[in-house]
Amino acid sequence: MSLPTLSIVTPSYNQAHFIDQTLESVLEQGYPALEYLVMDGGSTDSTVEVLQRWQAKHPQLVWLSERDGGQAAALNTGFSRTSGDVIGWINSDDYYAPGALLEVGRVFAAHPEVQWLYGRCPIVDRDGAEIRRGVTRYKEFWMRRYRYERLLIENFVNQPTVFFRRSLLEEVGPIDEAMHNAFDYHLFLRMAKCARPYFLDRVLACFRVYADAKTSSSFHRSFREEADAARRVAAGRHPVLIALHELNYYKLTTAYRLLRMLGR
Repeated sequence: MSLPTLSIVTPSYNQAHFIDQTLESVLEQGYPALEYLVMDGGSTDSTVEVLQRWQAKHPQLVWLSERDGGQAAALNTGFSRTSGDVIGWINSDDYYAPGALLEVGRVFAAHPEVQWLYGRCPIVDRDGAEIRRGVTRYKEFWMRRYRYERLLIENFVNQPTVFFRRSLLEEVGPIDEAMHNAFDYHLFLRMAKCARPYFLDRVLACFRVYADAKTSSSFHRSFREEADAARRVAAGRHPVLIALHELNYYKLTTAYRLLRMLGR
């Protein structure tokens, strides 16, 4: 079975504290057909030194460090500069689970009808300890019961575990660079309109949450953007589902506000 070429893109900016683990989680997997590109937004910490050290050991690592238009723009540029049949992205504070890339490659090789997939993703703290297990179990419940209509109500897909064929990205178009927090969900909804995702029932990555992370510091804006993304993709259809998404916005913001109060 011939594995597809896998292109991984990492957007980064001043994440030297975490990016070492991210790079290791990609480059030490031994995937035989890997293309890895780091789009660094001109970091002023020691990120470039970390990238240079890893590139010396793994020449397949390619990186660029210069000012960009933000995370979404960096991803679009990264996707356009790679050539793999299958694409994934991992942020510079998250990391893949051991063996994840091989499992992903096998699914795409064995199932040519699969256009995109997602898997399980524990939430971890700054030090890598698992937290918010209830949130993870809640998302896994809906992952196993996927319906497009449910995805319009709530985003239960974990971005670090998403992989998609380049042909699907070309069909739905690039990431919307005007969006700051929910451009991933917007992309998932557009892909879901074209193809049902495959659920790979294993841990593929870990998603890191800490006080100054973008997701943690602006969860209200993230959930508001998700509601707007659902409304845009629905384009006047599914009014009941969009209304349910609005109600879900208040549920989620209340839950996350409580988690913050509890220090979780």
